[in-house]
Amino acid sequence: MPNSVFRSIPFSLCNAFLMLGLTLYWLSLPRTFGDEAIFIKWTSLAKKSLLGIDDKPQPSSVFYVDVSGSKMLVEQADPLYEEFTGYHNQALTDRLRLAEFLDSVAAHGRDIPLVILDISFEEPSPYDSVLQAAIDRFPFPLVGARRLLENGELSITQITLPYGLATYLSSDSEFMKYPLFLQDTLPTLPLVAYGLAHNKTYRSSCLGPIVDGRWSLPKPIIDFKIRPYDLSDGVENLERPYDLRSIGTLLFEWTFWDKQDIALLLRNRMLVIGDYTDDTHSTIFGNVPGPLLVHNAYLTLAEGENQITLSWLLLLFGLFAWMSWRIYGEEAKGQRRRWWQVGDTAVGRIIADSIDDTFFLVLGTILSYLLFNIHINILILLIYLKVVTYLLNKYYFAPRQLSAEEE
Repeated sequence: MPNSVFRSIPFSLCNAFLMLGLTLYWLSLPRTFGDEAIFIKWTSLAKKSLLGIDDKPQPSSVFYVDVSGSKMLVEQADPLYEEFTGYHNQALTDRLRLAEFLDSVAAHGRDIPLVILDISFEEPSPYDSVLQAAIDRFPFPLVGARRLLENGELSITQITLPYGLATYLSSDSEFMKYPLFLQDTLPTLPLVAYGLAHNKTYRSSCLGPIVDGRWSLPKPIIDFKIRPYDLSDGVENLERPYDLRSIGTLLFEWTFWDKQDIALLLRNRMLVIGDYTDDTHSTIFGNVPGPLLVHNAYLTLAEGENQITLSWLLLLFGLFAWMSWRIYGEEAKGQRRRWWQVGDTAVGRIIADSIDDTFFLVLGTILSYLLFNIHINILILLIYLKVVTYLLNKYYFAPRQLSAEEE
């Protein structure tokens, strides 16, 4: 067709916009599905292990505190008789020890940007008032965690402090995405932590979250900068750079440490306090403690890897427009690319043609991940391209070719 080149331009631009919208819609979904999770896993491993591209924060910027060894038993009511019988107890984080720890941090800490308490305070304990008093006089920013229950209600809490939701949705029980808001308006723990630590604003809008005045992905895929094998507990794996200590060990050591040494240990460090033994979640890097998962989600926000930037949009738009122009040109000429010659049957040719499109989509998501740490969905885009190609040929080019033959 003599005008096919000019007609391909509006088609390519319109189809690129549709593909871009489809990409943003997929990224807004709470879960990652099927083979996409496998692809994300291996591209992440290749980037960090093979290419050695693994940007991490300074080890001196964070300190992980484990409360799994500091538990107390609190009597619970019998689930059948709904009264205290003395035979039912629940293990809770020792809130007296936690209060002592916060008081020590308040006394010796300097320039601590934030303390994250990834701990449940749903059940009452005898020392709630002691912990509340320690939190009320705590001089540094502090944020706690709450859950979103299955009925859509917030979990109750015995302690008053700023909270964020520590809830996410996953596919096949494997974590990949951490939403910034739940139920459209409830901020999650990493987002609240980011706002407190950096004095940034955030809000939910009809187009998605606005974080620090910038358009954000609503549910970014988390790029794990710090993994469990990066943590050193002070007993084993001493060569590992990031400190993880038991809260009981710290309280004991601080009884005979010099005040200057305690201050040096805490200076300018974010404290991430939680259960690093029992609270674990399945990820592409194996089981990861919940507090570490929250901190990695926070780092995604701190590094701006949740932002929808113009350069990222232009990269995807250029790729989608070129692929659309390519498809239009081939359908207009009635000539397939060389991949089609590989298959002897119609099914074989379709598979070969899909491999060709898949290659460029894979290349696009790899570039997106390497440059912006954002994965895109290639399976749904590939299906979309196949549907568009079929409709373009059946309802646009085939009738025109038939009319030309009749003339």
